[in-house]
Amino acid sequence: MNKTAKTDKLLEKLMERINAAPPADPPRPVESRLVRSDDRPPSKMCEIERESHCRMIRHFRRRWGYPMQVIIDQACFGLAGMEQLDDDALIQLHKDVERAQECMRDGVSFEDAGLLRSRYG
Repeated sequence: MNKTAKTDKLLEKLMERINAAPPADPPRPVESRLVRSDDRPPSKMCEIERESHCRMIRHFRRRWGYPMQVIIDQACFGLAGMEQLDDDALIQLHKDVERAQECMRDGVSFEDAGLLRSRYG
């Protein structure tokens, strides 16, 4: 038996097995990983204003790198992201990253400026 005939025979057996297999389960719907709006406390700010604060905070993160991420992570501890912060906490985070930027420009540590807080003490 030559190589082509052997390959054809194997393909026929494979097709028989595929056709004899039970039908596959229908695909499961994709689960969203986005934060749903109902996971966030009611907001006094409109969505555009909230997104503006988030965009500026992200800008500071890109501009200043990892040290700024520490400030953001501290504010979002226990949450999926800054989008889940209530209005007051989001505004406070924006103020904190602006202050952190000034500290970085002036060479002042975040600890000395009181920007880093202990969660456990």
